[in-house]
Formats: sequence, structure tokens, C-alpha cells
Amino acid sequence: MIRHSYFFLLVLIFVFPISVFPQQVPAASGLRDYVGLINKSYHPDIVVFFEKIKADLAKSKGNEDVIKAIDIFLRGDSGSGFVYSDARGNLYVLTNDHVISQASTLSITFERQDGYKRRFDNLRIIAADEELDLAILAFPAADRPTTRGMSFLDRPVQEGEDVFSAGFPGLGITPIWQFGRGMVSNAAARFQKSISDETLMGPFIQHTAQVDPGNSGGPLLVVQQNAPSGYAVAGINTLVAVGRQAANYSIPVNTAQDFINAALNPRPETYRDTLDQRLTKFVEGLAGNRAVYPHIAKYLSSACVGENAEYAMSEMYDKGNASVRRAFIEKTEDSVVGAMGYAVAWIIENSFRSSGTIKASIKEITGAGEEYTVIFTINNKEHSSKWIREYSNWRIRSFGTVAAGDKKLLSRKLSKRETEKKLRLGSAFHIDTGYAYLLEKESSVLFASAEFFYYNFGTQLYYAGTDYWSIGLYGFYRADIPVGSFGLMPFVRLGFDYQNDKEYKDAIGSDLEIGFPIAFYGQAGIKITTAHVPGLYMGAGYQYNLFNWHDDKFNKTPLKRAVWFNVGYAF
Repeated sequence: MIRHSYFFLLVLIFVFPISVFPQQVPAASGLRDYVGLINKSYHPDIVVFFEKIKADLAKSKGNEDVIKAIDIFLRGDSGSGFVYSDARGNLYVLTNDHVISQASTLSITFERQDGYKRRFDNLRIIAADEELDLAILAFPAADRPTTRGMSFLDRPVQEGEDVFSAGFPGLGITPIWQFGRGMVSNAAARFQKSISDETLMGPFIQHTAQVDPGNSGGPLLVVQQNAPSGYAVAGINTLVAVGRQAANYSIPVNTAQDFINAALNPRPETYRDTLDQRLTKFVEGLAGNRAVYPHIAKYLSSACVGENAEYAMSEMYDKGNASVRRAFIEKTEDSVVGAMGYAVAWIIENSFRSSGTIKASIKEITGAGEEYTVIFTINNKEHSSKWIREYSNWRIRSFGTVAAGDKKLLSRKLSKRETEKKLRLGSAFHIDTGYAYLLEKESSVLFASAEFFYYNFGTQLYYAGTDYWSIGLYGFYRADIPVGSFGLMPFVRLGFDYQNDKEYKDAIGSDLEIGFPIAFYGQAGIKITTAHVPGLYMGAGYQYNLFNWHDDKFNKTPLKRAVWFNVGYAF
């Protein structure tokens, strides 16, 4: 199966006319001035989120490896790119969209053979196209690594031509320069996106040049003696075939050139038209009775993901089902930040999904330039969203109140969670004591009970000395309802008591057939707790004996009704 490489592939392909004499390959060291290592860092909110995780992990021993893994992640992904110059001599960097996806800041480093490195920070993204998997970046101010960029090949490549690859694949966690050689094995490869999606991708240049994780975004080169580097760009590497031997794919330069021309010569008058097209595809993707958050995730801006990811992941963890969590984990294997986008998209879907098929339409579009407000009608309810042009694509900046970057949502959620934790609702074990009034006996007795929540059963005791006591078992249902800093726990119970009643024994005398009458009863009541005193609660309840099993000669009714008040503690 063929898929986008999330380990960034770079392929530089060399072609030279067939000759009876050995080919003279230009020195690869010259490429080092043109092909660089691209590093990205993530949105500040994502960094803050993982720094909080590190701080929590640091409180306990044994988490050193996890903390180190987080540090490696926060360094940002890396890939490759190369220098391109337009007709006016302006220098840019070309690479893959997936190399710079979800980046907050970008840099490129050029490394010479003697180990000298030159780094350029704060690269500006001019345009990126997720469908083509292309991106063009600008150098900061007038800072330039060289005076010229790489030349583009002005003819199609031929099958069987020699090709070369170069770039910065990783050795462990360290990207290092690598130069390889292969041949073009298919000059115009086309294939389906997936088994379920018959849409054709391509054409791509398929080749066998050596590529490894970390090469994505670099040029596919052929030898051209009059070019500054000794090579001309034939394509940009973007795909790798999984399960195939040496089958790698590059975007031809003619496709890249069309993208570059559009990126460097934007037409603001077409912005609204492209927005309309983008919104139409977005709405079309919402249709159907299925989960649509993977579709929504494709339209999220990096700021939307960064600002809402922590709250979204908390919501997904609390409310998402097993399939949602599984999809999140699987996406994490591809891209951690991409999985965060899944979480944000999930809370957006959750804000308008009720059940069954989603019906969506566009009600109103207002705005100008590079920011618009779009109101959707989804399942007969209106949902407002903001769309911005990010890297030349229209993306969601905010959606309703759930994905609006409101940090109060998370703080309120965390505060609510902490309060509920202090309330100890749903705790495993309750024990309490108090007093009960036995209505038929007209006496106040000691009352005590214990509950085991996981198994939904408990035991209770009435004790008025040797003249009267009872003990029994019951099953129960309890609802735990948080109300601010208080917790309400209404309950119902069904059970039975063994009763020791001296009055009953004296009345029966020697004719006693059952020495311990058994009462089968129902109860209803409520417990009230507060987060201000975690674990402590007060309760009240009413018992009514449904029937008593005792000697039918006894004409004085044993205990039939009772009320009680108690205080207890939840563990």
C-alpha cells in the first residue's frame, strides 16, 4: 500500500544521456549549499501542554524515559527542502506540505562537508497545498544562503535514467546527510488513494534511489553540467510505497511549477471563489451516517488545533467511545499533532451531532480579505465559524464555543473535575451512623449502615438494646448528582431484616413458631455531601416493610415503618 511518509523523504535523481563512456557524476558536496534540513516547532499552547505533562511526570520516579521522549517530540519533526529562485532572483525553499504541517515556526540548516552549519530561522510559509503535498517558504528579510537556487529540468525524465537521492534521514534521533543513487522505474505512475477511495493520484515519478525516513521534501535531480549545483530538479519527493522494494515517488516539476506560480502571484480577487469551493467540499464531507471528525480535521488551522487541543483531548477521554479512542491512538502513530487535530475535530462534531445522518448547509458568509465568518445550518441548528487563509488554504480558525480557544473552558472543566473528586461521588464504600424512629414502637434507636458501591449491596442495623434489634442486607440503586460544590445521592433499596423483638416474644410465649420475624422492606432517601469537607455526608431515609414473616397468631404488628437521620463518610 502507498501512503504519505510521516518520516519525510528526500529524493534527488540524476539523469545523463546514454554514452559508451562512463558517466561523470558531479560531486555531491555541491548540493549541500542548496539542500537543507528543515526543523519545525509546534504551537506554543501545544508546548505548554506537554511541559505540564512533564512536570506531573517529574513528581514520581521511573518516568525518565517518557520525559525524554517528550523532550524529543518538542524538538519538532524534521525533513528536507531545497533552495529555489524565481525569475527575479528571489530565493525560496521548496518542500512537502506534510513536512511543515502544524508548524508554529520553521528553520532550515545547511551543513557543509567539514561540519560547518548555517541556520536560517523564522522561515515564512507563503503557501502550502495538502492535496499536492507541496509548500513554499521564504527566507527572513534579506538573509540568503546562496545567490542562486537550483535549476528546474526542462524536459520529462526517461525510464531507466540514473537518479540520485540526497537529504537528511535520521540515524536514531539525529538527522545526517546522505547521498544515494538509483534509476527511474516509472516516469508517470498513477494509483488509487486507497482501497476504499478509487480517486487516482499522480502522475508521479517512480524511482529506486535510496531514501530513508527524514528525506521528504527534497528535490529529485538529474545531472545538468551548466546548473549551479551540477544537477537540475526533476521533481520533489513525497511518497514511499510500503511493502514494495525501492518504490519511491516524486512530484514532477511541471506540477510543482504550477503551484509555485500560483503561490508567488496570488490573486486576492479569487479568494472568495476559493473559499466557496472549500466550503462546498467541507459541507459535502459532513453528509452521511458516519463519524466525520477525520474529515473536519483536514480543515483545521494550526492555531485552532494548538489553542483547543488540551480541552478537546480531555473531552475525548471523558466522553469518547472505544472506537474514537482507538482512532486517536492510531493517528498518534502517524502524527501526534495530527491526533490532536482529531480530538479538536471530534469536539466540533460532538457539538452538532445528535444521531443518524448529518444534514448541513451554508446559511450565511460575511467578511472580506483573508477572514470570513461562516454560519452553517446543521441538523436544523445554526453554528458560527471563522475561516482564515493559512498558507494559501482556507481553514477553520474557530467553530462555535467549543473550539474558540477559550481557556476558561478547560479551567472550568478542571475545576469541576477537582470539585467532583472532592465530592467522592461514586466512591466504593460508605459507612454511617445515626438515629432512627420506629413509628410503631415509638422509640428512638441507634441506626448504622455500610454500603459497597461496586456490588450494589449494603447492610444495616437498628439497635435499641436487648429488647429490640435487627440486622439485614439490601440491594440498592444510587444516583450521584453533582450540583456545584455539593453532591446529591438519592437512593432506593430493597432488602430484608432479621428482627429480635422481646415484645413479640413475650406476646407469643411458648407458642412461638418463628423466634426471629423477618421483615422484607423498601427504602428511599437521600445523602448530601460537600466538596468543602471531602468524604463527609449527611443522610435521611424512610423505610416501609412490605410484609413481615412471623407467627400469624400474633395480632400486634411488629416494626412496619421507620425514618432515620445519619452522618457518614465515603471512602
